[in-house]
Amino acid sequence: MLSEDMVLSTIKELYDGKPVAFSKIKKKLKTDGEELSSILDRLEKEGKVRKIENGGGKSFELLSNSEESKIDLLLKEMSELKDEVKKLQEAVMEKKKLSENYFDEIYAEVKDNLGYAHLKDIRVEMGLTKEDFYSKLRKHIEENYELIAGGDEGFVRKGSVYGIIIRRGQR
Repeated sequence: MLSEDMVLSTIKELYDGKPVAFSKIKKKLKTDGEELSSILDRLEKEGKVRKIENGGGKSFELLSNSEESKIDLLLKEMSELKDEVKKLQEAVMEKKKLSENYFDEIYAEVKDNLGYAHLKDIRVEMGLTKEDFYSKLRKHIEENYELIAGGDEGFVRKGSVYGIIIRRGQR
């Protein structure tokens, strides 16, 4: 036997900011359409739900808590979005640290016995395009390494290519 409370709780559960289609309510409750229609008509007369005709079908939304439900839904979605943004920020920071640490490891492998390394060799070893390598690691390189004129590729300063590096304090 279907009760008004079951129907109301189902509408509340299925509500996603838009009125809930009759077919969704019927499918969720696995019930007879006539019995559901009579209960929904009764709830509409009592002012607990509002029927909305759209095209050939009908949808329903709660009236008593309609505005509260929308606000609760928005707050829930905002909270979920905030969590997702936080996860993305953490992933970006982790990837940035990984790239900088990986750069330092590759530098240690490709440097010569005096501590000099070509940026092109490090970039190729890391498997990055020129654009990715120089845009992502520019700040790290400038803060931790001295740039020396020369090399096949690197940073252009005053018309010269600076493509050789040495860790700061090693000279």
